[in-house]
Amino acid sequence: MNEHPQRVTDDVAKALERCAENLSISEFSRVTGVRIELLRRFINRQVGIIRAETWGKIYPHIKPFLVDPQEPPKNPRIGSPYRRHPELVAMVSDQKVLLDVIDVLSPAKRQEALAILGSGVPKAAPTTYKSLSSEENKLMGAYLALPDDQRDLRLRKLVAMGVEEIRKSRRELLG
Repeated sequence: MNEHPQRVTDDVAKALERCAENLSISEFSRVTGVRIELLRRFINRQVGIIRAETWGKIYPHIKPFLVDPQEPPKNPRIGSPYRRHPELVAMVSDQKVLLDVIDVLSPAKRQEALAILGSGVPKAAPTTYKSLSSEENKLMGAYLALPDDQRDLRLRKLVAMGVEEIRKSRRELLG
């Protein structure tokens, strides 16, 4: 790794921006220990040189984004970035896991997920979360209508589906 200050070139600024988009600027700041404002100054090219110590903290995280834009990054993001909404923060962790799993499933697999959640229980009313899509509200309603002992079993089945879908997506992305 470079022991010298690093000039903020267009490539470095773009790599910093792409990394901040993938993680969120606050998460990027947290994992690097570099203040958010300083990261923004680098991205906006308000600062021309990154000190060696700071570069040493940033470089490992932006390295995948410094490659040729034609080449896919080593670990591309699968699924949507983190959504911030008070309703989502208030949910229990299993509900958040359900939403993450649903997000990575194909439309056909989402229908399969709804069938898994709804089988053996009366038709459930969708939830009314404003932060969720109508499809997510249907799935959440079906999940919450399940008896407690069934929620965990069915969520595990959906997580296994999600893991397989992510593996498939990664194989396709990485060739």
